[in-house]
Amino acid sequence: MGNFEDIATIMTINSLFLISALLYFGAIQIRRLKIKSILLIYVVFAVLGSLFTYAKYNIFQNPGLSFEKLFNKLIIVITIIGLIMGFWIILSVLGKKRIDKELE
Repeated sequence: MGNFEDIATIMTINSLFLISALLYFGAIQIRRLKIKSILLIYVVFAVLGSLFTYAKYNIFQNPGLSFEKLFNKLIIVITIIGLIMGFWIILSVLGKKRIDKELE
């Protein structure tokens, strides 16, 4: 199980850096997305993160976590996803300013 967690960590970090770079260099323009779309992306990430957290701690580990401990972990997952989304929005804005500055 340890090797799987190492590979999952590396893939997650690489994906975060790739999305961050794409946002900063303008390949993905977040300004074209509406607030509803951004919130929908956040909800999808939160649901996926919650499902993976549930699976990790209640399906793959015996005994599973109590509901209270699982809920505490889900709060952490949702908070981290919110911070990542905020970071991506900031990178997108900074990238847009950089592109506008280069065009002048």
